[in-house]
Amino acid sequence: MSKRIAHIISEGPTEGRGIPATAISPGFETGFVQSVAAPFPGDPVNLLLTEISTVEAAMRAQQEGYDGVLIGALADYGLAAARAAVDIPVVGCGQASLLTAAGLSERYSIVTIWPETQSFLYDRLLSENHAGDQCVSVRYVTSAAEQATLAEENNFYTEMRAGKQHMIERILQGIEAAVAEDGAQAVILGCNCMTPVAPILAERASVPVVDPSATGYRFLEMLVGLGLKHAKDPALPPVSERASVFSALVKAASIELVDIEDCAVCVLSDDGTASCDIPETETITAS
Repeated sequence: MSKRIAHIISEGPTEGRGIPATAISPGFETGFVQSVAAPFPGDPVNLLLTEISTVEAAMRAQQEGYDGVLIGALADYGLAAARAAVDIPVVGCGQASLLTAAGLSERYSIVTIWPETQSFLYDRLLSENHAGDQCVSVRYVTSAAEQATLAEENNFYTEMRAGKQHMIERILQGIEAAVAEDGAQAVILGCNCMTPVAPILAERASVPVVDPSATGYRFLEMLVGLGLKHAKDPALPPVSERASVFSALVKAASIELVDIEDCAVCVLSDDGTASCDIPETETITAS
């Protein structure tokens, strides 16, 4: 019987948002578990809501019989709380990527498609992980003004996901600037949304390029395959007794948010497709 990995993502269409098929080993399968009422974490308040939603999704994944949980975001929303809430391994793509880059090199950088307005997420990730000490820079290849164009049919984000040459070159310039100017010996892609272009960047970059989606997933496969779990306080219950509370919280929040808020990043088109949901990478999922 295959081991089942829960891939936690935000609500919306799932096409093009999974783990690259080449990263999934025989004997494993992935399934989406969507977080409910998780706004884009553009500030600390919305970040807190997103983390509550992610923890609830991890609890739901365990109830549904998954063998491990992958938080599908470099910012590792709710990672510590999710690990405390369930009795199966939980891996954040951010932490796994930092550990991998730190193992590959003495100095690494993060190069992200997002503007510097999102710097607080990267600052937190680096400060909360010892491997963050080896990060020499975070390079942002777009501006806040460009982020405001996401409602347009064609924008920097959709063009990056589609592998447009000018966006590939722009990201590569950021990578090579991190190498030449910051002394980086490896680079982490700063968003799981960059997975579709990761193979192209890895082939052309002068240093190793860490794709957080594939790296986080493989890290979790290793833990599940070895039968390892995260250490816990022996005085605490192995599974949180607050699952029903978290479920009630996110259900109430989803009712409140549904008609009053659009995502600050992933803009919906007239047919309901989000700008982040362009299918550009093959996935294997289990229902």
